[in-house]
Amino acid sequence: MVKRGVTIKTVFATMGVVALMITCIILGDKSNYMLNWLGIIVYLYAIFTWKWERKESFFSMYTIFFTFFLLFSYGQCVMWALGIGLDRGIGTGILYYGSSIIPNESQMITAKWYTCICMLLFHYGAILFAGKSSVKTKTIVSTEKAYKDRELLYKCGCIVTTIVAPIAIYQRVKELLIAQTFGYKALYYGDLATQSGYIQILLYLFFPALLCLLIGSNFKKTVTRTVIIIFLIYAALGAMSGDRGSWIYSLVILIWVFAQRKKIRLKDIVFWGILGVFGLYMLNVITDVRNTGLDLLSIETFINGLSVEESPIVDTFFEMGGSMGIITFFLIVGNGIYPYGNTYVTAILGAISSRFLSLLGIKQVLIGSWFSQEYLGISWGTGFSMIGEAFVNGGYYGGFIYVFIIGIIIGRILSKCRDRSDMEQNPIGAFVSIAVLNIVSGLPRSAVYLVIKEFVYGVLIILLMVWLLQQVRLVRSTSMTSIQNID
Repeated sequence: MVKRGVTIKTVFATMGVVALMITCIILGDKSNYMLNWLGIIVYLYAIFTWKWERKESFFSMYTIFFTFFLLFSYGQCVMWALGIGLDRGIGTGILYYGSSIIPNESQMITAKWYTCICMLLFHYGAILFAGKSSVKTKTIVSTEKAYKDRELLYKCGCIVTTIVAPIAIYQRVKELLIAQTFGYKALYYGDLATQSGYIQILLYLFFPALLCLLIGSNFKKTVTRTVIIIFLIYAALGAMSGDRGSWIYSLVILIWVFAQRKKIRLKDIVFWGILGVFGLYMLNVITDVRNTGLDLLSIETFINGLSVEESPIVDTFFEMGGSMGIITFFLIVGNGIYPYGNTYVTAILGAISSRFLSLLGIKQVLIGSWFSQEYLGISWGTGFSMIGEAFVNGGYYGGFIYVFIIGIIIGRILSKCRDRSDMEQNPIGAFVSIAVLNIVSGLPRSAVYLVIKEFVYGVLIILLMVWLLQQVRLVRSTSMTSIQNID
């Protein structure tokens, strides 16, 4: 339901954003630089107003998502606003191999405007239709039900982790060996590709299963340590093979989850901040490895990757922010180049199995693969973007509507878990909310099809298992009651 009241701080902040937008409009063709700052202001506006209206901390599930949203959709512009990398990124050369498009300043202005408006509309959809934001009471409701739900989650977590964790670790080792010999790209393209098939579908259960163990055990020390060890092994193997995506989302989310259990001190923030910066430098080394293979790693490569001149933080912004190239490209050529149907419809209908689409006579097309291999004719993937997919499906104005609707959906789901009390009072709801955050964190640089598929095979499978265990428990309880009545 739409909230009716807003804080005075939000009113003034909104006026500030509107004033900056009007300034950019007045500047017209000279607004290119100012638009870089508009995106940053929109991000800060979203973070602060979510805190003010939702009564949450700055480090919340929504801010985690929106931070990834900014990095993927506007990361390069953030650097340009700071005067960094003005000679690199989108607009400084051919946008994509296979095309001859080099965006000019006017086209870059259009892309920045479109992205900023999409970020605003997403935020308005999320904050206006999020759940109730009233301050929670300290009374725990339905303690017995919450306890039973945690028990069911824990059982599901034990079952799924026992099966999936060894497979996930084995798959990571396999990927490491392939990347070591043939390079990171071999994991996605060619005969050795590992990112598809039944094993990949099974791996959708990996992170949700770990969440089940944590929430279901109420973060029991032995269980928490086991989860951390399993995840760190999985993440380390992924990092060594060149992966800089899924495990990073999961790591940030786990940090948030653990932060709800223990108050973070200033020295902890400093420590993890330093460790995070060092981690970025290490990721810079990983970038070199992923393109060549581990066999070619040398001391010189390691030193170059850690050098200040390499600027891994800047590289991270430019690499992640490259996803804005998708919407830039389609704003130039138009959405008419996509010859197939609405990707959201095919994503929903084909989530369980593409065979269902075949029965309906609908061709299943992964829009990212179509754009890279079929349209551009290149052998690797450009990726895609949430904003770009919205534009392809709805056109210029329809894209705004789609982004607003996506904001409503994600905002409502993420608002179901704000802190530790939600995990204790509504463990299943908290599980869904956190698991969905792990899935949608990469959506700004991806397409909806993969998100829905991972939700179906990751989250819904767990929920189905919980429901089945509930039915078994209900049958047993009914049988015991019947026997006692007979006695």
